[in-house]
Amino acid sequence: MENNGVHFMMPTIFNDQNTIDLESMENICKFAKDSGCKGLVLLGVMGEAHRLSESERNLLIDEISTMAEKLSLILTVGVSAESGYLAANYAKKASKSGAQQVMLAPPIMKKPNESVLFRYYEEVNNAISKDTKIVIQDLPEQSGVHMSPKFMVYLDKNLDKVNSIKLEDPPTPSKISKISKIKNKDLKIFGGLGGLFFLEELMRGASGTMTGFAFTEILVEIYDLFSKNKTEEAKNLFYKWLPLIRYENTAGISLSIRKEILKQRKITNFSSVRYPTPSLDNDDKNELDIILKDYL
Repeated sequence: MENNGVHFMMPTIFNDQNTIDLESMENICKFAKDSGCKGLVLLGVMGEAHRLSESERNLLIDEISTMAEKLSLILTVGVSAESGYLAANYAKKASKSGAQQVMLAPPIMKKPNESVLFRYYEEVNNAISKDTKIVIQDLPEQSGVHMSPKFMVYLDKNLDKVNSIKLEDPPTPSKISKISKIKNKDLKIFGGLGGLFFLEELMRGASGTMTGFAFTEILVEIYDLFSKNKTEEAKNLFYKWLPLIRYENTAGISLSIRKEILKQRKITNFSSVRYPTPSLDNDDKNELDIILKDYL
């Protein structure tokens, strides 16, 4: 599977009745395609997957799988859970519905144990079809589990469906270099973290990024420029947009900011988040308006 490039992390859009707005979700799919994205990532942390019922998860998987196929986009579905059994069942559903990749972060573990963690990934590996691959999500801020480069490479070498890593353990550039020195050449590494280190990640050998920056077409342009060895142009474009990338990554309200920008760009119809995810207050909205004047 040729998955190099930008994969858009989809937020889950809720209407004023706090139910999923499928029209907005379809619009996001079209936006990602028009922006030049390689794929979509559904049910990640920024998709509020932990705030969805099982029926809502299944609805989204079925609907977005259909859209992704129509648009020729790679679909990656987040299947992280607090047990191997649950993660395997999530992964099986995603695989049967047509997802080309499932993304799996470690469960929360007070005493991380690599043998237990291997079994967790192995259960998912055994639950999915041969046509579905695994993206290892390295996300210690959420899971509390720090996976070493050596362990992630071990997962790749011992589980046949692992094909890539989504790296979100800062500083990501140096970790990319450490993994690159010991990995199989076919193992891909993707950045995340809202694109904060996107340029540096590319310079260290990343295959792209999986993130939901609300102007994802800019990330695609940066990737394309870098791929054509136009490093200076890529750098200038990245630095131009870095203030907004930085603000969109504001701790605690980053998802609310992203949703508000997508709404202001008329890509989605609503910007609400599910409680207790923090919403923007009036001061936040005023700050965002000031910053967006340079970009909209």
